[in-house]
Amino acid sequence: MMSITTLTVPEAWYKAVRHIMEFGNVVDTEYEVKARQILMGMIQIDRPTLGWHKGDTFCSKARVEEYKKQFDRAYLHQHHFEYTYLERLVEGHGIDQLDWMKNQLLKKRVGSKRIQAITWIPQIDCQKDEDQPCFQRIWVYLHSNERLDVHIMYRSWDIFQAYEANINAFISLVKKELLEPTGLKMGTLCTVGNSMHIYDYNWDEAQNLLEKYKK
Repeated sequence: MMSITTLTVPEAWYKAVRHIMEFGNVVDTEYEVKARQILMGMIQIDRPTLGWHKGDTFCSKARVEEYKKQFDRAYLHQHHFEYTYLERLVEGHGIDQLDWMKNQLLKKRVGSKRIQAITWIPQIDCQKDEDQPCFQRIWVYLHSNERLDVHIMYRSWDIFQAYEANINAFISLVKKELLEPTGLKMGTLCTVGNSMHIYDYNWDEAQNLLEKYKK
C-alpha cells in the first residue's frame, strides 16, 4: 500500500516514482517484462492545477497537448485506437455519463456520493484477453463551498511513463466538462491505482531521476 499527500502533480509523480523504486515488489507481467509494483496506491494532490515537471520527459507540453485530444469531444473518433476513455464515458453505455455528471452538479447535489462515470463494459471487456481500459472510474464530491473534489481510479497504471500526462489530460477534461459549465472550482485530486508500477525498461531512467533530484 502506498499513500502520498502532496501539493502538485509533479511532486506526486516524483514521490510515487521514488516509493515504487524503493519499495515496489519485482513481479512478472503479461507483457513478458518485469515491473516494480505497488498493489493499491493512493495519491492525494491538494493543488492539482499548479506546477510543471520539466524533468519528466514523458510529460512535455507537446505530448500532453496531443494526448488531451483524446479527452476532447471535438476529436471523438479522430484517432487510430479501438476506443478512447472519452468515448467510453460518453458513448459506451448508451448514455453520456459526463453530461449526466454535469447535470447532477448543476442541481447542487452537495454531499452526494453517487456522481460518477465508468469505462468498463462487461459485454465487451469480459470477452477480451487484453486492451481493456486501464482507467476505470471518475467520482466527484461537491462541497457546500462549491469546491469539487475529484477521484480518478485505475486498475493498472504505468507511473513512470504515463502518470503526469494522464493527470494533466484528466484535469483538462474536468475543467471543460464539469467545472466551466457549473462555475465550480477544483478541489483536491485523489488518484488511486490497484497496480501502480514501473516497467524494467524504465528502471535505469527512474533511478537516474532519483539521483538527480535526491537533494
